[in-house]
Amino acid sequence: MKISAFVFLILFYSNSLGDFSRGHFYEVDQKKDLTEQRKAYKKARSYLRNSQFSSFSNEKKSLKDYSLYPYLEFYEKIYRISRFKEKQILRFLEDYSETPLVQPLLAHWLPVLAKRGHWTVFLRNYSRLINPSNELECLHSYALYKRESKLAGLNKAATLWTVGFSQPKECDKIFNLLIATGGITREMAWSRLSLSIKANENSLSKYLLRHIAKNQANLAENFRLVHSNPTILKKVKRFSEDSLENKEIVLHGIARLSKREPVRALELLNQYKKQLSFDTSKLNKTYEKIGLSLSRRAKDQSLLDSLPIKLRDYPSLVEARIRHSLKIKDWSSVLVLINLLVKETKDQEQWKYWKARVLALSEDYADREVAQDIYSELSENRSFYGFLASDIMETNYNYNHKIHNISYDETIGLEKNKSVKRALELFALGYLGQARREWFLATSKLEQHERVVAANLALRWGWHKASIQTMIQSKSWDSLTERFPVAHKDIFTRHARQLDIPISWSLAVARQESAFMPDAKSSAGARGLMQLMPSTARLIAKSEGIKYSSQNKLLGVDLNIRLGSNYLRWMLGRYNNNRILASAAYNAGPGNVDKWVNKDLALDVWIETIPFKETRNYVKNVLSYSAIYNYLLEQESSFIFAGEKEQFGKGKALKKVSITTNPSVRDA
Repeated sequence: MKISAFVFLILFYSNSLGDFSRGHFYEVDQKKDLTEQRKAYKKARSYLRNSQFSSFSNEKKSLKDYSLYPYLEFYEKIYRISRFKEKQILRFLEDYSETPLVQPLLAHWLPVLAKRGHWTVFLRNYSRLINPSNELECLHSYALYKRESKLAGLNKAATLWTVGFSQPKECDKIFNLLIATGGITREMAWSRLSLSIKANENSLSKYLLRHIAKNQANLAENFRLVHSNPTILKKVKRFSEDSLENKEIVLHGIARLSKREPVRALELLNQYKKQLSFDTSKLNKTYEKIGLSLSRRAKDQSLLDSLPIKLRDYPSLVEARIRHSLKIKDWSSVLVLINLLVKETKDQEQWKYWKARVLALSEDYADREVAQDIYSELSENRSFYGFLASDIMETNYNYNHKIHNISYDETIGLEKNKSVKRALELFALGYLGQARREWFLATSKLEQHERVVAANLALRWGWHKASIQTMIQSKSWDSLTERFPVAHKDIFTRHARQLDIPISWSLAVARQESAFMPDAKSSAGARGLMQLMPSTARLIAKSEGIKYSSQNKLLGVDLNIRLGSNYLRWMLGRYNNNRILASAAYNAGPGNVDKWVNKDLALDVWIETIPFKETRNYVKNVLSYSAIYNYLLEQESSFIFAGEKEQFGKGKALKKVSITTNPSVRDA
């Protein structure tokens, strides 16, 4: 039988094994040979994959008291789904309702029912799904049409059709019925065309032209043309029709154009505004997009001021303009703009810090006193801005570390929890994806203190990601040992020493990149603990003489850390041992950072004005995590190194706020 792609994800196997240290007092249970059970479990899984069902059944019988027995039941049903009746499936769902196996089995079983035309059984069990896939949504629509209500089926199909992406082949039957019955309205066709164009789905938008009304055909072609070449909007007469469709095209094109040419985009929008009756909210939203782009350009202050919108109503633009004002050192505008933020936003550490930064430059004694009070308040926090404030105030960093006293009995007691036990066993066998799902479900049902115990248990097993995730889940922000495990310490230390890079920094990068998840894979293709792109890994390996055969090897902890540490060394070398620039380059690429470097800007201003939001937050996190790891490793170190400070603001360090009893003698 053909197994769905979903099942292959479940079957993913990694060779990573855990560190099973549970403390000095742990005693092995001699009554059961766990090693033999693990071997038998893997053997049983192998029998299933090779369709050796008799051998599987015999092996399964010997594992009834094994914690992963439910998984054998699950896989048997996956591989031999045609042999099981509805009541047997439902019995499994009931017996193992506390496991993460319920939804995957349903997601595998329901398409089989649909293929056989068992629509009544399908409909009877569809509501058990929590997050049905698009495939199952379409099958449900068809099932409704076939068994309950044609109208209900077609109405759902209409919703499923009107999206900006291509739906799976399971939707074809119900979509064909929708089309045959005239269910694709003029509005639906235009809406889907618009969604597909805005989603950059060129093939889909081209296909949808056949569903567009004849009197909208030219508009549809214009829409596709403007998306690919927004400069065509300079031909104003061509887009002079005051229809809803044309106005949407114009605003979309101007928003696209603003990303590269915001000045021209603003000129065109002001021109079109005179002849087209735009919806006010949509028009202003387009002005906001132009403003966001203009804010990245240091010479467009007057154009920003000319935008005909109420700035207070667009907080994202306010924040962008604050950064723009920081970059051009327009300090008074920074204060004015911060005051436009709503109180909740204004009270965030970020904007408190910048208020203090500006007030500290004032000639007015009262302003400097306010700045000192803000810095003092911020310096109590364990954060990027808290550490910066501590540096300015020349005070010690506050880590606010909460140490938990977990007893041996608590740890062992939780380890006996069936769900936790399954999660740990899956982790031990290297089934990391399944282990994470089982762990998340198990810990979601625990009380606050039990989650702390669980995080400590995960650390004892060497399962760093689980410890971190559990502390996030319980919002235990001060549990630094559990939130920032010193994972793979020997490996990180060895490579850090060989390459002369701070171990606190390489740990911080790995913590930010993957939370120490060795099998992490990003949508862009980055792999492993330090999230290396295969092309980058090949380049490093070739240059440094490191053996590297395939991208799958990047999931190996030692190799990934070795290559990642080498890349960090490369970036440090490129940027004169500056972790700030090197961290930005690790995330956004050195090509971007080379363009962003501006030695005239103070280091805090440079970080705050990094054009990419992701990179901006990345740098702040990596620097903060580095400080935390220095603390946990009991290494005394400055938040920002002296050599790094010298490379910003023409070598001028951020100075402590100057306050004297007599303001007139400030400069004496």
